[in-house]
Order: sequence, then C-alpha cells, then structure tokens
Amino acid sequence: MHAVQSELPVALQATIPPPNLKVSSWTLMDASTGVMIAAAKPDRRVEPASLSKLMTAYLVFRGIDSGAFRLDEEVLVSENAWRSIGSRMFIEPGDRVSIENLIKGLVVQSGNDAAVALAEYVAGSEAAFVEMMNQAAAGLNLNGTNYVNSTG
Repeated sequence: MHAVQSELPVALQATIPPPNLKVSSWTLMDASTGVMIAAAKPDRRVEPASLSKLMTAYLVFRGIDSGAFRLDEEVLVSENAWRSIGSRMFIEPGDRVSIENLIKGLVVQSGNDAAVALAEYVAGSEAAFVEMMNQAAAGLNLNGTNYVNSTG
C-alpha cells in the first residue's frame, strides 16, 4: 500500500494499518471530494469484466435521453447475440425484445446476449458500439480504459 493523500491528521494516519485485501490492486477515495486517500497499484490495468455492461447501459440510457430510441422499442435478436457465451438472459434468435427488458437482462442477469443485442441495435454492430464505448470513456476522462466488447 502507498498513501497518496489523506485528510486524516498525521498522528492518526500512522496508527491505521493498511487493509489486508486479497486483490491485485485497490483504491480508497473520498466520494465527496474525489481525493484518493490510499491505494495499492492504482494504475494497474485489469480487465473490467461486467463493469463493461455499465458503459453499455450508460450509452443505451444516453440514447433514450436524447430521443434516439425508447424503452418500448423492440429489438430483433440476432444469431450473434444469441451465441454469446457466459451469463445470459436466454433470448433466442428472431425474438423481438423491448429495450426495457434487454436492460433488465443486462443489469439483473448480467446477460451477455442482452449486451450484444443492445450494442447491435444502438450502433449497427458490436464493433461500432465498442468504438462508441471507448469514445464515451475518453469523454469521461476514464484514462487508460479500453473496451473490446460490450460484455466484459
């Protein structure tokens, strides 16, 4: 662990031992100020796993907010989305599923099939959607973030 910054008095900092975590890296940040209090390997690159689905959901909600599409619109499920491996909501190719239900499958079930179906609907292909994800990450100053798919 290395201390980055702390709002605690120096005497108190010395008495608080670092947490014993079985993880490769971590950070402790004050959410109200954005000050990083302590960290271990905070710049280590790690795979985002299902955190990618949060960006997928963010872009879908941004599209809804802009009026590009609505929650009740139906998405035609492709064979590509259906073939997604890992966690799924078990949609079938040719199914028509509302954006609202795909979001539920994405967030509640961590459905990779839902993520791909939404990505294809929003951007035409998952590859084009990944470009949108990376552009959004750059716009949010998520430095060092690089998405390779919508599922994680």
